[in-house]
Amino acid sequence: MSRLRTLITAGLAFAVVLCGFLAPASTAVAQTERPAKIVFTVLSAEGQASSGPLWQPLLDDLERELGLPVEPIFGSNYSVLVEAMRANQAQIGWFSALPAVQAIDRSNGEVIARTVDVEGKDSYVSTLIVKKGSGITAEDVAQCGKRYTFGIGDAQSTSGTLAPMTYFFGPRGIDPTQCFSTVRSANHQANAFSVANGQVDVATSNSVNTVFLRRQNPQVADQIEEIWQSPPIPESGIVIRSDLPADLKARIKRFFITYGQGFGPNADRQRQVMEGLNYSQFRAADNSYLDPIREMKADQARREGRPPEVAPPASAGTLAGRWWPFALIGVLALIAIALNAVRRPAQATADPTRVPEPPKKSPAAWSLDILLWGGFAIMLLAAFNRVDLPNIVNLFSSPEKMRDYGSDFLNPDFSNWRALVSLMWLTVQIALWGTFLAVFLAVPLSLMASRNLSPSWLVWPIRRVMDLMRSIPDLVIATLFIVAVGLGPLAGVLAIALNTAGVLAKLFSEAVESIDKGPIEGVKATGAGRLHEIMWGVIPQVAPLWTSFALYRFESNSRAATVLGLIGAGGIGQALFENLQAFEYRTVSTIAIIIVVAVTLIDMLSQAMRKRLL
Repeated sequence: MSRLRTLITAGLAFAVVLCGFLAPASTAVAQTERPAKIVFTVLSAEGQASSGPLWQPLLDDLERELGLPVEPIFGSNYSVLVEAMRANQAQIGWFSALPAVQAIDRSNGEVIARTVDVEGKDSYVSTLIVKKGSGITAEDVAQCGKRYTFGIGDAQSTSGTLAPMTYFFGPRGIDPTQCFSTVRSANHQANAFSVANGQVDVATSNSVNTVFLRRQNPQVADQIEEIWQSPPIPESGIVIRSDLPADLKARIKRFFITYGQGFGPNADRQRQVMEGLNYSQFRAADNSYLDPIREMKADQARREGRPPEVAPPASAGTLAGRWWPFALIGVLALIAIALNAVRRPAQATADPTRVPEPPKKSPAAWSLDILLWGGFAIMLLAAFNRVDLPNIVNLFSSPEKMRDYGSDFLNPDFSNWRALVSLMWLTVQIALWGTFLAVFLAVPLSLMASRNLSPSWLVWPIRRVMDLMRSIPDLVIATLFIVAVGLGPLAGVLAIALNTAGVLAKLFSEAVESIDKGPIEGVKATGAGRLHEIMWGVIPQVAPLWTSFALYRFESNSRAATVLGLIGAGGIGQALFENLQAFEYRTVSTIAIIIVVAVTLIDMLSQAMRKRLL
């Protein structure tokens, strides 16, 4: 029973720690010092490869105007860029309407200008697009019936989600998840490619994306047609931190509203830069130009009745179907506790002349075995349908689709291999430093978490800290570090270090708990102190295992670090996700080959190091 109380206490403590971890941070004090550099974020669905050459001339002009270095950051994740400005890791940003509102509310932002397109419009429209010639109309879409697949935008996208929900689906009482057979979320470019390739029947887009498609991918634009347009939506804007020095804010605002205006060779050059961005000017504006977005959000909340006062009760059948595995495991646990609570009869003194009988398991021991393995079997059965395992028979039901999908993967494009190898090398460096820092964190944690070295009052909290470090996803940790240190590889290094330290500390502590006590007793007999006992009695026994664990995690981190590129932590991951979203499977295949080769080389190197060191 004491163990049961310990488990309950551990669960409560973990909940308290987690709640404290997730508690909202206090508002930062405004900073008014002149920054050493200006970080300019660009919210771009196309990625840096496509948007970088278009924005760089303007940013170079801004750098000359301000006399400060201007560092561009391109990202497709709305929340990361807003949080970067909130933490003062970015001072200026180009945002679409809804993220601009969030930057104002969350990140101490202030609108100084709004964009005007080449036709003189300072607004755009959200659209629903289908494959040309499909015959699908807006009326067909509104009839639902789960006949079509649907591509929606990011949850924070103005034209990709908010406008379609406000002006098309909401007034008709349509929930896309119930209306369509499949709903997938992606940016406008990825959705447009999906419609053109026939992978999605209907998708959200906007008039700006249509212009970019017509310019950069005309063959894709020719395969798409619009079936619905929203009322006008405020165009994107330039948002700066409102706590910048007043003179610097004035210079930044003057630069944008005068850029590309006037006469002369320099103005002509600036207008060419603006045309590349599909803009004619930056028009002076303030926060009020985004009021229509705020009204749309308020209307959406009223329509959906948020926040709900009470949740509808679940039916008895639903509750039974959801909770029966836990109820059955609970019954087994009660039986096991009851049997273990029964006092065992005292054993009679053994007759030394009789051969002892082989040991038999008591009913209490059998009950614990049944609880362990029976509970495991029950959870497997309960999850069978939940994880959609019956559909595994469909794995090879459409070989022609898999063949079409895999054809590009069998024809990799190595034209840009030098740049990709350079990004892979950066990913390996992120993994190397992350693992190196993790080892230094894991060693003291593992020693404090080992039951044979540390008192129980210290072991328990240290192990809960290790659980916390292991359980929080890398992407969440990396996002937190981006707020602290900014976008770039350092956030990836710190995220890998924290997560890996939790894993290695657990493995290291288990190795320490399995050591032979003889060497420790021998060192202790010499009169050595506690530190010497660890150095000469513990470390030599566990060093081989520790080295093996660390090398394995380095190999694993070299692959896992690619995922961190999704949120701007650097390395080959960002290129991987950009090409996946653009359906550039030949380049994706090349990236996969480079990753496989890199991990293989790391594995060979780690084997050589183990042979050398062990």
